[in-house]
Amino acid sequence: MSEPANQFGRDTLITPLIIMVNNGVPVTTFIDVGAADGTFALTVLDAVNPGLRLFNIDAQETYAPSLARIDAMLGEPYRITAVGERNGTIRVSAPKHEYWLSTAAHMNAGEGTLELPCRTLDSLCTEAGVKGPSFIKLDVEGAEMGVLRGGKETLRETCGLLIESPVRNAPGPQFLEIYKFLAERDFSLFDIVRMSHRGSDATLYQFYAVFIANRFDFRGKSPLRSKQQQAEVLEAVSDRRSQLRAENMQLIASIKLKRAMGR
Repeated sequence: MSEPANQFGRDTLITPLIIMVNNGVPVTTFIDVGAADGTFALTVLDAVNPGLRLFNIDAQETYAPSLARIDAMLGEPYRITAVGERNGTIRVSAPKHEYWLSTAAHMNAGEGTLELPCRTLDSLCTEAGVKGPSFIKLDVEGAEMGVLRGGKETLRETCGLLIESPVRNAPGPQFLEIYKFLAERDFSLFDIVRMSHRGSDATLYQFYAVFIANRFDFRGKSPLRSKQQQAEVLEAVSDRRSQLRAENMQLIASIKLKRAMGR
C-alpha cells in the first residue's frame, strides 16, 4: 500500500485510518453514521481494503437511493434512521438545508419540525450482524454524544473513530466532552485533521478528531524519528536559526523606524 501522503495528503479524513491499518490495527467493518451518499465509505474500501464490510447509516430519505445502490451492487447494508440514545422516534427541527439535519436539541435554526425514526447504534449493529473490530465515522452535526451513548456495546468492538468535533462557546457537545467519554472507555486521541474556520471572523469552529482503542495503539513502539530523519531535522534547525537571526535584524530595523515615526 502506498504511503498516505502520496495519495491523499496528510490532512485528509482518510489518512489516519490508512496509518492505523499500515501499522497493524485490525479493521473488519467500517461504520459510517451520517453517510450521506456513501462516497467516503466507498473511498475507504477502494483505498484501504476492498474486503472491508460497510454499514452506512443516515437519517435522511434523500440519501436512500445512493445507499440502496451500494447495497445492491456491493452487498453492503444501510439504514435510513436517526441514531441516538434510545430506540423509537425523535422530533427534530427542519434544517434550512438537508445537509445540516441534526437530532441535537440545540440545532434548531430551521423552520418547522420533522419526526424521524431513531435507533441506537448498538441495536442497528446487532440487527445488521456487524462484526468487529470496527472503525466508526461520525458526522452528525452536533449529535455526537447521543450516538456514542447509544453505542456503548459497539464501542467494545471498535478499534478507532473519526468524529466531527465542534469548538464552540454555545449549547451542544464540546470536544472535551467527547474526549472524556471515550477516554473512560479506553480510547486515546490519535490525530486531528481538517480544521475548519468561520468565514466571518476566521476562528476555529470544528475539526475531525481521531481516536484509537488503547489495546491497538502502536505508538511508542518505534522511535519518534529514524536516524536519517533526525539528522535532517538537526540540519534544518541549524539552517532555520541562521534565517531567524537575519530576520531579527530586519524586524529590529522596522521597529526602530516605526518608533521614530511615532507609530
